[in-house]
Amino acid sequence: MYDGAAAARVLRFFRLSGPMKRFIAIALCAIAFPAAAEHVSGIIVKFKPFTAKAALPPAMRLARVADATAIPLQPVRTLATGAQLAALPGPVEVAQAKAVAARIAADPDVEYAEPNYLARPAATANDEFYLAQGYLSNGIASISANAAWDTTKGSPSIVVAVLDTGVRPHVDLGGRLLPGYDMIASPQRANDGDGRDADATDPGDWFVHGDSVDGDTDCDVHNSSWHGTSVSGIIASITNDRAWTAGIDWYARILPVRVLGKCGGTVADIADAMAWAGGVIVPGVPVNLTAAHVMNLSLGGDHACPQAYIDAINAVYARGFTRAIVVAAGNSSADVTGSAPANCPGVISVASTTSLGNLARYSNFGPVTLSAPGGQLSAHFITEGIVVLSNQGTTVPGADGVDIGGGTSFAAPMVAGTVALMLSAAPHLTPAQVQNILVTTVKSFPAGANCDTTRCGPGIVDAGAAVHAAAATEAPPTAVTVAEYYNAMLDHYFITWSPAEQQNLDAGNTPTKWVRTGHAFRAYVAPQAGTSPVCRYYIPPALGDSHFFGRGIAECDATGRNNPSFVLEDPAFMHMILPTGGACPAGTMPIYRVFSNRADANHRYMTDRSVRDMMVARGWVAEGDGPDLVVMCSPAM
Repeated sequence: MYDGAAAARVLRFFRLSGPMKRFIAIALCAIAFPAAAEHVSGIIVKFKPFTAKAALPPAMRLARVADATAIPLQPVRTLATGAQLAALPGPVEVAQAKAVAARIAADPDVEYAEPNYLARPAATANDEFYLAQGYLSNGIASISANAAWDTTKGSPSIVVAVLDTGVRPHVDLGGRLLPGYDMIASPQRANDGDGRDADATDPGDWFVHGDSVDGDTDCDVHNSSWHGTSVSGIIASITNDRAWTAGIDWYARILPVRVLGKCGGTVADIADAMAWAGGVIVPGVPVNLTAAHVMNLSLGGDHACPQAYIDAINAVYARGFTRAIVVAAGNSSADVTGSAPANCPGVISVASTTSLGNLARYSNFGPVTLSAPGGQLSAHFITEGIVVLSNQGTTVPGADGVDIGGGTSFAAPMVAGTVALMLSAAPHLTPAQVQNILVTTVKSFPAGANCDTTRCGPGIVDAGAAVHAAAATEAPPTAVTVAEYYNAMLDHYFITWSPAEQQNLDAGNTPTKWVRTGHAFRAYVAPQAGTSPVCRYYIPPALGDSHFFGRGIAECDATGRNNPSFVLEDPAFMHMILPTGGACPAGTMPIYRVFSNRADANHRYMTDRSVRDMMVARGWVAEGDGPDLVVMCSPAM
């Protein structure tokens, strides 16, 4: 992970023999520049949902706050979490931005306000370069990827999002890259001629004297880092092809999400990127149809965890796709509690260790989740570098290459790659199970190492042990029976597969009596190939005192947006196959849905077409796709 302090590097290239031409860049010296002062150009403002001003449009609420505080604020956009990004007249130093945010937060209509900090890819340490990928071995301070491969080499169904500088189409990532998205809103920071777009390609993030990004000139001078390509290669470069480097997961797909450009990236962009990568709707951005199971963020800034990050992380886990958000601990040689997003709740923070199991000199430390190899500096000999995919261009892209470097940026993807292997062996794992397995299967720090559990977490990630433990976990039943109940007093129907809910309803432990109708269908309780999540909303008494089951991401999100009073009880109550053109695949049964068309809204779900037609004859409205109006497809009973 890069921190804000950059170094000018003299690079020397050696051509390697082999079937493909590539280069290893070796840093021969480093001249340190003083760290540039950080500036902030915007404020993230979240308004309270239940105030006298709640009915006003966000732009009007923002204008009112600007008038009340005498702070000129210009609305920019709405974040995925509902917060508003407001622009200041120009870049201001962090201390001034904090003071502005505090004044705005004091307004009774505001839930929180915080600076739109910059996060930067922390400067690679370029330390103790090591001309082989020793971290993959089964050594005492390596990750034992070789042992993990005895259980699984990965799966193309697992998606790992890399939130970084974007990615180059390196030949050793061929066939592994999903389209991704460029979430950098500022055209100057994006450095590709526009703002947000569907092109996650890395155009380069170099900065020279005299450059300016949105009025900010106090950025560190450096060549293009190709950081996202390096991180992606650690996780998933093509393995066993006798060329370039070996990835930890042989088959996982990478979802590149650009958040870092010239002078780094902003909290607002990174928060939206986390949300989008996890399948959460982001205003003005197309829906992500390949939500990530794992996210890697090898980036950070020296400040408290922004509420915008917390909101995004919570939204991602609530969506139900993502099982781990892995974050580099930072390269400031300081306590990790001062580095965001590594200090945010819900993330897996990773410190960097050396080949001897010591804490790398640059690595942040303290209450990290665990450690992983990240490289170390030796002034005498190149022994510790992490070999990574890169590009030979110093500014704009050049030919494919490899580089040798180090940093917590390279420790984090060791863990992200391990989690990808774990999920290929056990796709049912929950976020809590993933983290528990990681921390309970670590390698103890070698005797004599300067790491202990107070500085470096419980140990060094052990991919072999973690994958073995994941494979041994008991999977939930693949499919369950969804039973239908009827309440004659309400004339409402309800469905559930939950044993606890069924027991409660059967025992009559409800204010009004529910009875089984005898109708049922099957559903998956965990994602399967080709399934989509079915969300469950509670409709409050004023609108029906009922439940609605939405099929797929689009319908679930539209339901929440169009009905803000509905309560989302579960974003993935069950998983079903969606019909194509109203037709269900072979081996499945069509599910029909009808709407009561009354003020007390209620829906009924069934597999019997004759029951559907009977309900329509009573005045209920059939909903679905195709000529037969099918909403979902159930596993055969």
